Formats: sequence, structure tokens, C-alpha cells
Amino acid sequence: MATLSTPTVTLGSTSGDKRDVTVAGTMSFDASDVGRTYRLEIKLYGEDLTGDSLPSDDGGADDLISTYTWVSGGVFLRPYKAITVVAAGTVNYSEKRAIETSKLDEDAGKVKVGMADINTPIFMPRADEVYAQVTLGMAPVTKRSATVQAGIGV
Repeated sequence: MATLSTPTVTLGSTSGDKRDVTVAGTMSFDASDVGRTYRLEIKLYGEDLTGDSLPSDDGGADDLISTYTWVSGGVFLRPYKAITVVAAGTVNYSEKRAIETSKLDEDAGKVKVGMADINTPIFMPRADEVYAQVTLGMAPVTKRSATVQAGIGV
């Protein structure tokens, strides 16, 4: 049975209006997985913690920031990476994407943290909390039936 380690998220360098975000971990497969194809899916969420100073337009639920995509067929993007197991054991993964900093700013705006003097408030950007949700599942199997005609006005 396939298993995942707890993934790590690393926020890297910023270039222009994007920041590198790397999600990494390990997938473990046993002998019964050999020959099977799995889907690796990665989504980034902004977490709203108890006690956060949230903007007034933030509902408090965790926000989907980004879904990692992979190129399929040279042109199309799909929201998963196909992993075909060739041997039992552990496989490392590390996926880096450049994410817009505005999306990573999941708790936008600033919050007053104090006063420099009686006329000068001190503001700091709200803290942003980001986590990755990694899913490893079996690829679905789909088969189309032949078309059946049932006369006029089915």
C-alpha cells in the first residue's frame, strides 16, 4: 500500500511578483504497488489560525492558493503527476513552482501593533500561514460505451 511522509514547504527567493515555493517529501510503495499508476497532487492553502487578525473580507476558512500543474502531451496542463511504480521502496519528490506573491499574501493588509508616539501608529503586515496538501491516489480508469440511438425524442 502506498504511503506519504509529511510534506515540507519551503519558501524560496522572490523574483518580481513571484516567489519560489517547494513542496517535498517521500512516497513509499510495497510489492503490491509495482506496476500500478498513482496520481501525485499538490495544493497550497493559506491557513487562518485562531487569533489571526483577519481582514474583514476573509471568511476564516482556509483558502486555496494554488494547485500545482504538470505538462501532459507537450501542451496541456493537468493537476497531477502520474507516478508508475517500477519497484517497491521509497521515492523522493520535490516540486518547485513560482507562485504570485499576492496569492501567498493570504491575510492581506496591515495591522496596528503599537504606537511610536501619541501621533504615530506602528503597522506591520498581517502574518501569512501557508501549508501544502499532498494526495497520492490511484489513477481513475474510464471507458466509453458505444453510442445507442433510441429513436426520436429520447
